[in-house]
Amino acid sequence: MNPKLADINGIISTCDAMIEEIHQYGELKGGNQNYESYKWQIKRFLQSNNLIRRDYGPYVALAALYYQNRGYTVNLSEARTIREIVVSLKHELFPDSFEKIFISHREKDKYHVDALVELLYAIGIPRPTAHGDDRVIFCTSHPAAYIDNGERNLDTIKSQLNGPEHVFFIMWYSDSYFESQACLNEAGAIWAMGKRYQEILAPSFDSSKIGGLTDKQPVWIRANDKYRLNTFKAQLESMFCLDPLDQNAWEASRDAYISKVS
Repeated sequence: MNPKLADINGIISTCDAMIEEIHQYGELKGGNQNYESYKWQIKRFLQSNNLIRRDYGPYVALAALYYQNRGYTVNLSEARTIREIVVSLKHELFPDSFEKIFISHREKDKYHVDALVELLYAIGIPRPTAHGDDRVIFCTSHPAAYIDNGERNLDTIKSQLNGPEHVFFIMWYSDSYFESQACLNEAGAIWAMGKRYQEILAPSFDSSKIGGLTDKQPVWIRANDKYRLNTFKAQLESMFCLDPLDQNAWEASRDAYISKVS
């Protein structure tokens, strides 16, 4: 992940802590630990990115809510406004840096999609660890990318679409995908909300079935096209700030994946 993206995510987390504390105790008062932490974080971030400028809208708005004296109070509306500005700043500064991958697919295509997930891990997308909520890939059919027990698929999908994190969406198209209204709704929402996505077509899938489902500007990939996969790998390395995989290791992983999906 882009280190600067991690910095601004930390600021958003502090904003969330401020909002939660206000819900519990009312306004934040002078010397509040979360607000003082936010002030230190946002000042350092703005300075390091040369954003302290009187003609820069987000800076002006944040400065208006930057209280120096100990007699301040921060209410819920102000804390929410701060968070909204920081999130919009994140979207503006880092539109091409990503944190998560969500794979929209049909459960019937589990075997192929599992192979895709393993290919993403081979490229360098981090695998989840035993501790912490650090999953990068969300996919309902792969053991390492399951939605947690007790959570609803629809709620998780909504959080990926509407949350502050930058999520890259992959749609695995197959005949069974286009037989599912839920999958078609997912694809339509991804397109309508202007999310960054990649369509991957199963080897035998007829591309003419895509029709007007999504904007046809992004180029789709045939799942077993090794040349398109090479480009896809390079794109992911850039989007997720990954060290390029050794070429021999990549070709071995790519060819094993192609063998499975073909």
